Amino acid sequence: MSALRILYVGPDYVGSNGTSWRDAFVQLGHHVRTVDDESFVPPGATLAAKAWRKLRGRPSSHHVAALNGTILRELRDFKPDLTFYIKARYVLPETLEQAAAWGPRISYANDDMFNPRNQTFTFFDNIRRLDCILTTKSYNVREFHAAGAPLALYVPNSYDPAIHYPAVPTPQERARLEGDVGFLGTFRPGRADFLTKLAREGRDTKLNVWGNGWHKMNRADHWHRRWRWRHLARAVRGGELRGADMAKAIQSNRVCLGLLFHENRDLHTCRSFEIPACGGFMLAERTEEHRLYFKEDEEAVYFESFDEMLNKIRFYLGHESLRAKIAEAGYRRCIGSRATVVDRAQFALEQYDRLRPKQCATGWTGEAA
Repeated sequence: MSALRILYVGPDYVGSNGTSWRDAFVQLGHHVRTVDDESFVPPGATLAAKAWRKLRGRPSSHHVAALNGTILRELRDFKPDLTFYIKARYVLPETLEQAAAWGPRISYANDDMFNPRNQTFTFFDNIRRLDCILTTKSYNVREFHAAGAPLALYVPNSYDPAIHYPAVPTPQERARLEGDVGFLGTFRPGRADFLTKLAREGRDTKLNVWGNGWHKMNRADHWHRRWRWRHLARAVRGGELRGADMAKAIQSNRVCLGLLFHENRDLHTCRSFEIPACGGFMLAERTEEHRLYFKEDEEAVYFESFDEMLNKIRFYLGHESLRAKIAEAGYRRCIGSRATVVDRAQFALEQYDRLRPKQCATGWTGEAA
């Protein structure tokens, strides 16, 4: 495939899954221009602004217009062969319609997009205007088609070798990060309840927790849970870890938990590949997708209940050589499985080939080649 001009619309920071997709297109030899959509829709600067945005369910019209105006200017200037969106959360339907003049429009989403909390006011209108939707949620495929998507395809999560690898911590870093059990993920009240039980009943193990939003445990709307969460609060080490810092934390904790977000109907997550790619021992919730990607008790270990998880934590903490053997096998399976973000980007470009526009005097006809 000759080099394409790709207009990427998504987040632009190291550690973002979207940014890794952008970098993968560059690594594959394509010319990529970025519109950092998150810079146009910043969170409210005050509590009142945040509350108003949450009530309206969208950013201000000014911010949305600025984002879409920038996309349209880049389309006219760059004339991309492909526009690639991470969720297209605040891309207006009329912007997608105009983007069709330049070539296929592909969107990637690694959330359950039929969980209402993940939808924006553009969601259902945009589904019919995107030429291809790539989703990491296998069950979303039929839901997208039922909602009018021309083409929706399942693509598993991935890892980025540039930032997900067995980074070796210094002795000082290991002393700061090490523990028996580590969890790296976003705060959810249900997760906090689950991990609180581990912090309370697994007092003989050192638990470390990092991720976005754990400061919310102290918010006024969680005041009735604060006493219940007091054991967990002592295990929260800080916010999100990215890149080598995340890899070093995984290396420094003997067991790394792979918890699912059940409101998202998760069957696997990005951590399902990132933990093994970083050389960690993964103890994750048992699902058919997890068992498909990593062989149970040989490349990863799974559980269905809290008691099973706690028993396996205690067992594997006491069997270091077996734990190391499984972690190594998981790492080998991961790096040998064509599960990198470059592999997923190549799959996306195969869909571009399927959708490659027929050029005519007025531009793309919108028909597949």
